[in-house]
Amino acid sequence: MIRLSLPKEPYWLDLPHGVRVFVRPLNTAVYEAARSRGWRMARAIAAEHADLKAAGADITGLPDLSDEDALAGLSQMLFAQGLARSAITKWEGVLDEADQPAEVTDTAIAELMQLPRMAESFVVQYTETHEAVIAEGNVSRPAPNGTSAAGLTTAEAAAETATAPTTATPP
Repeated sequence: MIRLSLPKEPYWLDLPHGVRVFVRPLNTAVYEAARSRGWRMARAIAAEHADLKAAGADITGLPDLSDEDALAGLSQMLFAQGLARSAITKWEGVLDEADQPAEVTDTAIAELMQLPRMAESFVVQYTETHEAVIAEGNVSRPAPNGTSAAGLTTAEAAAETATAPTTATPP
């Protein structure tokens, strides 16, 4: 059983440092597109990084994208940016270089999502209802010892163990 309780109207999220963002409701298509695009872009950047390194270009200061953890981190940042671009329609508490309210643009959203705490808070809050509904759809419940999923017992235990008859070897 699953309860369909996803938001259907835009709503506000409170992020760190007094930032508030007004977001469209999340749906699976937006979520999966942002996740997939994040991985594709991260792999493309890693390939370009490898080409630059092979060509002898100065890549000082760039992360080693041949490392899976660095690649996953880049992918997560790109996922947050893509998700935020699809979601955020207005905001409060975001200022431009002149200390004026910043316009909501793809570039400004990407800059905001480059801040680790901001991106993490946004992704967690924006996806939590979506993730809860998905988790709710998993009807297995944890086993008492917490090591695996277990359902209700539906059959009684066997009374005794059956053994196969043995055959004697001919003399």
